[in-house]
Amino acid sequence: MPIHVSDYTWQQTHDKIILSLDLHHTSPKNVDIVTTNSYLKVSFLPYIFEAFLCHMINADQSTARIAKGRVEFDLAKENKVHWSNFCLKLNREEMQIKRQEAIKDVEEKQKKKEELRKEERTLRERFAVAQQISEDDKTREERNKLIEKEKIEFFSQSIKNNPQKDEAQDTAKPDLRHRVSSTCSEDGACIVQEVDYDGDGEDSLYYSSTENLHLKIGKVKIDNTENVNRKQRKSSSIRKAEFKDKEGKKKDDRKKVPVMPPVRQNCTIKVKYTPRVFPSPSRESTQAEEQQWLMSQSRNSSSAEDGNSERNEEYYKNKAVSLFGNGDYSGCVNACTEALKINPTMPSLYSNRAAGNLALDNLHHTVNDCTKALELLTPITEDNGKSRLLCHIRRGTAFVRLGLLSEGLADYQAAKQISPENKSLQKDVERIQSMVATCADMGDSDGDSGCDDGVKA
Repeated sequence: MPIHVSDYTWQQTHDKIILSLDLHHTSPKNVDIVTTNSYLKVSFLPYIFEAFLCHMINADQSTARIAKGRVEFDLAKENKVHWSNFCLKLNREEMQIKRQEAIKDVEEKQKKKEELRKEERTLRERFAVAQQISEDDKTREERNKLIEKEKIEFFSQSIKNNPQKDEAQDTAKPDLRHRVSSTCSEDGACIVQEVDYDGDGEDSLYYSSTENLHLKIGKVKIDNTENVNRKQRKSSSIRKAEFKDKEGKKKDDRKKVPVMPPVRQNCTIKVKYTPRVFPSPSRESTQAEEQQWLMSQSRNSSSAEDGNSERNEEYYKNKAVSLFGNGDYSGCVNACTEALKINPTMPSLYSNRAAGNLALDNLHHTVNDCTKALELLTPITEDNGKSRLLCHIRRGTAFVRLGLLSEGLADYQAAKQISPENKSLQKDVERIQSMVATCADMGDSDGDSGCDDGVKA
């Protein structure tokens, strides 16, 4: 049981209470202070001090200071009235009730502080995401400008070049057809392929081929091989001489000045480009759809003149759905973008474009599109429940893939509130909660969780 301390001094002014309490030689590290609007506790084991205040104080403006073995409190009065006593005299049951109320107040304050921290962290992370998106867009624009600049420089340089220099360079190159290997003639006939050894002296009698290694037994075999080797040496020398004559003739031909062809006249080729109306590149597989699109464009232009422009955005919306079903996610994003140019207040277009960006792994654009769609899906009704469900799931998936697990969990929990009977959604929520718990444990132990796994929507 702790020992209750009652030796304290207090005094008051017009707006605060000054309290001084002896710590009985306890280290300041072992002192625990709890302060609420009506309760004060100082725990320094084996001692404890409790005070159930007569009047309310402002705990946020009150301070405590430990110095020279004492705790000094400056308690700000809630109502600037004179205190006749510092503590209330209560029985055990009333004291227990007061303690429970104080504990609830402390817990509520902690929850509010934690919520404020989470909101600040969410705002910082969203700001970082927006900054990253803007940086990516700037980098992409600079890269495109650099590519266009290099194209212009390349084409301007190629136009300035004189075509006569190219012809001179072509004539200055050596004719590769005049190269002759050491074993083949110009017409492809074999020259020394038949001769394995072309040495002089007596060693050639025995080692001109592998069969001659076994000819030492009889003189007759040696004589026969000697005659064969002589014939081979003679035929090889004749072929070498013919080859040298041919090479000499080729060198003489190369020394002659080649006859230059006449200079080619300069001319300009005019290229006419047909203007492209269809928003995507032309393909043979989509030729029928392109023709249909052109026809619908002509109809829509005429209907737009009459004041009926809703058909255009509906066509783009249906086109985006069909392209997404066929696996053309880039086409789906482009179709939704074209539709948003006509009607930027349709939330389904943002939701469909978010689905295409999520399939293309454009996570930042997915977050922005889902956020815009949820802003437009107000007020919250049962009719737009399915659209809000899809937006929360897609944005939550994008957050989880980006490594923002707490934001992804919040979106999945919001989707679960819309559809509480969805079992697969419940499994995803449990999976993300386990990931958050794992990352928190790893962060406490190592300081860096490294959790960036995604969850399939």
